[in-house]
Order: sequence, then C-alpha cells, then structure tokens
Amino acid sequence: MAEPSARPTLRVAIVTDGVLDGDSRALRVAAAANSAGYAVTLVGAGPAATTRQTQPEVTVREVAAGAALGAHRERRPRPGLRWPLAYRAAESYERRTALLAAHRLLGATRAAELDVVHRPLPLQAFARAGHGLTSARLAVRAGWTGLRGAQYRAAVERRRSPDTRLDDLAAELARLLLGRRAWRRLDPSLLDEEVAYGPVLDAVRPHLIHALGHRALALAIRAALRAEGAGHRIEVVWDAPPRIPAATRRAAVADDALLRSYAREADGVVTVGDRLAGELLVRHNLSTLPTVVRNTPPMTAPPAGRDDGVRARCRLGPDVPLLVHTGPVTPDRGPSTVVEALPKLYDLHAAFVVPDPDHPYLAELRDRAAQIGVHARLHVVPYVPVPEVPAFLSSADIGVLPVHQLPYHQTVLATRYYEYAHARLPVVVSDVRAMSAATLEAGNGEVFRAGDTADFVRAVGAVLTNPRRYRKAYDKVEVLRQWSWQTESAPLLDLYARLLGPLR
Repeated sequence: MAEPSARPTLRVAIVTDGVLDGDSRALRVAAAANSAGYAVTLVGAGPAATTRQTQPEVTVREVAAGAALGAHRERRPRPGLRWPLAYRAAESYERRTALLAAHRLLGATRAAELDVVHRPLPLQAFARAGHGLTSARLAVRAGWTGLRGAQYRAAVERRRSPDTRLDDLAAELARLLLGRRAWRRLDPSLLDEEVAYGPVLDAVRPHLIHALGHRALALAIRAALRAEGAGHRIEVVWDAPPRIPAATRRAAVADDALLRSYAREADGVVTVGDRLAGELLVRHNLSTLPTVVRNTPPMTAPPAGRDDGVRARCRLGPDVPLLVHTGPVTPDRGPSTVVEALPKLYDLHAAFVVPDPDHPYLAELRDRAAQIGVHARLHVVPYVPVPEVPAFLSSADIGVLPVHQLPYHQTVLATRYYEYAHARLPVVVSDVRAMSAATLEAGNGEVFRAGDTADFVRAVGAVLTNPRRYRKAYDKVEVLRQWSWQTESAPLLDLYARLLGPLR
C-alpha cells in the first residue's frame, strides 16, 4: 500500500499597496507566517532592498503601479470656461514648452554668431535686423505660451485637488448613479494597481492573501475570484488599519464604494485595537468580530547601547537630553508642539526619525526652528530597518507622541508607542483616549493636553527630572510580554489555521 504523499506547503501572500521597506506591519506578518511554516511572498511597491536583507527566506515581489489611468485627469484637465486658453493635454503643454526652450537657445546661438562672425557692414545690418524680428516674434510666442501654460498648470492643480462644490456634486452624482461601482469612475488609480498587482497574484497562486488596507483587499478579492474560476481556492484576510479621513469628497466616496464592494467578502478580518474591531463589525455588518492583532515589536533582551544609535546620529554626548519622534511628520501628529517647546526646554534636543527627510513639512519645521533660535537642537534622521528600531531609539531619553485630538488617533495605540516601550523609553503622550489610558495604567510616562505647548513642557520636564521612575514600568516582564509580537501574532496564526487547516 502506497504511503500518502506529504501535504504541499501552503503559500501565503502578504499584499500592500505601499512601500515594503519600512512597512512594519507587513514585515512582522511575514516573519510570523514564515516562522509558522508557510511559504511567504511579500508583494508591494519598491524599494525592498532592506526587506530582502532582513528576511532573506521570504520571497519579495516588487510591483510598480503605473499612472496611465489615475493620472489621466491631470494630463487632460478639461479647463473649461475658467481657463479657456489652457492647453488641453499634457502632451501639448510639454511640446510647446520644449519648443520654446529650443528656440530660445537657437536665438542665443544666433546672437553669439552675429557677434563673432565677420560680415560686410550691409550684410551685418541686414542679419541683425532679421534677428531682431525673430527675437520679437519669439518674445510674443513666449508670452502666449506662458499665458496658456499658466492656465494649464492651474487647471491641473485643480484636478489634483478636486475639492470645489462642483467636484463634490459630481462625486455625489457618481455615488447615486453607480453605487458600489463608483470607485471605478472616481479613483481610476485603483485600476492602475489592478493592472500591476493582478498578474503577480495570479502567478504566485497563494492559498491565502493577507491584504493590508482596503485597496489591497480589493486586489485580493478579485485575485481570489479569478483563482476560484480556475479551480484554486484562495482565502482572504483583510488587515484593517484605523481609517484616516480622505482629503476630498471625491476620494471619500470612492473609498466608501470600494469598502461596500469588498469589506464583507473577506474570509477573515484583523485589526489593531478592540474598539476599532467593534466599529468595523458595525460599520460593515461583518458576520464575526475582527481578530485583534496589535502591531507590536518582538520581545527581545533589553537593547544595548549602539554606536550608530539615534544619539550617535545626532552627534550628541551621553549627558545631553534627547527626545525622539518617529514616523511620518504631518500637522495632525503634533510635531509643531515639539518645536515650539524647545526654547522653554533649554538644552533639550529633539530628533525626528522619518521615512522622508526631504518632506516639505519638515522644511517648514526647520524654518520655524530657525526663527525661534533652536535650529541647532532639531535633528532629522532617516529610518532604520524595522527590526532595529527599538535598539536604535534606546539611547534617547524620551519618546513623544503629541498627536492631536482626532477620531483616528483615539482608538488604538500607535506602532511607535510600542517601539518606544521596547526601547525602554519613558513616553510623553497627548491626552487622546487609548494612549493616555495605557500610559496612566502602566506608569511609563506623562500625559499632556494635546496642542498645549506649556503642558507639553511640564510633562517633558517631569520625565527628565526623574526618568528612573518611568523606566521602572518596563521592569515588569508582563508589560512588554503583553506588548510583544510573540503574543500578538498568536491569534493571527490561529486565524490562518482556521481558514487553511493545520500545516501538518
């Protein structure tokens, strides 16, 4: 009697529409699935060099979504009556602009030639008169092109930010007429992503797709439908983060339509907080409560000092007080509170550890720091690989989260809160619901009124006066064990096992 063949390895694809390097959630899910014995493929935008170095056993597929459909509105902005002289298409604008630049260079070349090439006086006068007419004609053409170009750029800018009443009306009309399919009309960049990601997912043929965010969920559901039509079953897990309000009504309607189309089609839903899980259950009428999997670092030994830690990157000695703020820098995250507080905190330095050191808002913060005389105490440091974050931050004195009182900040603990904890840093957090409650319970930091610079100064001063009092909170093993990826990933792997069956 022949022995039964061994069960083939189950394949898991983790899909994000964002950049893989620096996506801590995607990397931690990949590590957990790989450790559990699944064959893991990470699918997302590049670059992914760091991802390949830190997880060499995981297959990485970089995807570059085009802009042929999503950028069509900008390339053909339909200027209408407001900008009647604007070029109708990007091709026309680019051609005319390039042609004008070429003619200017030719004119400059001709002027130089008239200066250096000897001609008889009558011919020289005739040549200069002709060049003068050409220059005058070029000046008129430059003015006309400049006017049309300015109107074209204004029309494009409006299409990039469709926030007028007419845009809102068009979005509502699409919602009423197209219903769940409105996203195709209102956000065609989603179709660009389908063209880029769809063939990759079809080629991977996973048994389960872990979709990070609602855009990835749509890609996963459509891939699962295609696979089912070919006789291959794919389970889909939707990993739902806190929802940040869309910038325009058009984007909000498109997001709502996409979620109504696909949210209930997921075979399992995970999210990052209990309160958010309840909101998702009600909002999308899910059949079961989402599984809560917080985005926490793995528990390790207390981080040792690093020669290339954040303090060393800022070129500061061990006695200089240093606070850190990690993550993207946007106004709603409250970095201006940190900058405005520096004049009142004397020798304290602040380091922003960011994914994009050249972000325009950082330039604004630097300008403000220069105006108030603290630019030498404000440092901008690029990201390090996700597994290295706690050790990298551990040489600082305080981790800060000065976020504003907005709904999407209220419900969950931010990833960087857990990273500060695993770096054994005291924290200073604003009084948003989840973070203030966790901090008061653990005793690992101080809470201040969001947006209140004076109260932020008080909280930072209290921590700097007695840092050992707050670091003692991390001496309790259960605190960091509770906030560890080893603990949080267990229910995720249980969900995988329920959907796919045991590995052996």
